[in-house]
Amino acid sequence: MVKRTSQNIASEIDKLNDNDAIAVVNYISQLLSKRISLSKESKTNDDLIVSLSDAYENQRARQVIEWERVRRQNAQRTA
Repeated sequence: MVKRTSQNIASEIDKLNDNDAIAVVNYISQLLSKRISLSKESKTNDDLIVSLSDAYENQRARQVIEWERVRRQNAQRTA
């Protein structure tokens, strides 16, 4: 079935005139390049987030938040 689809697409492109075929190929290229650039951006952002989360200040902030959570739970239990 995959071969049929690709053959159908190829036959449809063959039916187009040269300008339309070039436009279709350019459009597909643009879509693919956007997909690649988006995946690179998300990876860069993920690396940035990981590096920031490993920063000393953020580790201390997470520790303080955890301490506050435990303190509040203990306060609720004693009340």
